[in-house]
Amino acid sequence: HINDIYGHIAGDEPRQVVAQRFSSRLREGDIISRLGGDEFAVVLEHLSRPEDAGRLAEEMIAALGAEYRLSSGAMIHIGSSAGIVLFPDHGEDSSELLQHADAALYKAKAEGRGIYHYYTDELTALARQRIEFETRLRRAIVNQEFEVYYQPQVHIATGRIVGAEALIRWNCPERGRVSPVEFIPIAEETGLIGEIGEWVLNETCRQGKIWLDQGHRLTLAVNLSAHQVRHQNIPLMVENALKKSGYPADRLELELTESALMQREEETVEMLHALRAHGIRLAIDDFGTGYSSLSYLKRFPIDVLKIDKSFVDDIPFENDDMAIVTAIIAMGQALGFQVLAEGTEREEQIAFLKEKGCTMYQGYFKSPPVPAEAFEKLL
Repeated sequence: HINDIYGHIAGDEPRQVVAQRFSSRLREGDIISRLGGDEFAVVLEHLSRPEDAGRLAEEMIAALGAEYRLSSGAMIHIGSSAGIVLFPDHGEDSSELLQHADAALYKAKAEGRGIYHYYTDELTALARQRIEFETRLRRAIVNQEFEVYYQPQVHIATGRIVGAEALIRWNCPERGRVSPVEFIPIAEETGLIGEIGEWVLNETCRQGKIWLDQGHRLTLAVNLSAHQVRHQNIPLMVENALKKSGYPADRLELELTESALMQREEETVEMLHALRAHGIRLAIDDFGTGYSSLSYLKRFPIDVLKIDKSFVDDIPFENDDMAIVTAIIAMGQALGFQVLAEGTEREEQIAFLKEKGCTMYQGYFKSPPVPAEAFEKLL
């Protein structure tokens, strides 16, 4: 249409701009080639997930859709579609891959302009769901759709609530309550966990100060992800949250998994000692499910070991689990740590833990995670 209306020379102009827009968006090492007419092929290597190709296709379609001004002054718009194949799933050689990419492109065009399609319908649906979910998650941060729930941590000897773990919940306008199991992995992969984790920390400290002023002496625990440990300045982030809220450092506990601790070990040791120097408590979450080496326990300044729910579920009926829990409690005591059992749901579990000298428990036996108002009633 552009050639017919403005002439063939004018028709070459948007092709050159298309090349520029493609080139600026692709990574170094990616290949782009004009196959002929108005068709291009893009070859991407080292993608982490299949949906990354769809995400890039979406961005390219949007980039191409922005208006063009010809040298004659005329404004034009171009629509585009994309077909996606994955090697080696959809073809063993270049000719087979191109043939299947063409079939995927045909499907995309049949659905209307401005969309992409994978070679299989299933992959297309999965990729679109994933990207849509990520978009909603980004919007949730902006629109403050998150809420912090609190699960009580109970001192076994006295039965008193001495703290709580802060747990994020997402109230999505379209989908209702979305489980953290569903959105936390995506937040981790996309890097959004940094922003979300910082919000949880600030909100927990703000709420903790309110409860402290009401006379409740609690320790509030906030989870740190492996991504945050790798990419964020945790001591600075914590310092800012405490300063802004007025919440005391010795009432804040940071929970890290064993796998998070073992990444960039030297830097992590340094970071944890910096936090500990300010009085912040440190806990190992899901203890016993990660690395089998215990040598790190003497390197990291830990206060609390949290026994994973999977070991607690079957006590006092499963001998192996009873032996593991008994050993963790004894080791924790010997090293001067407090020990907290997660996932406690029954009276006999509490009795067993109390007999073995466990310090605290957390689980549905006392309460599931609840909003701040409901937690206040428990207090």
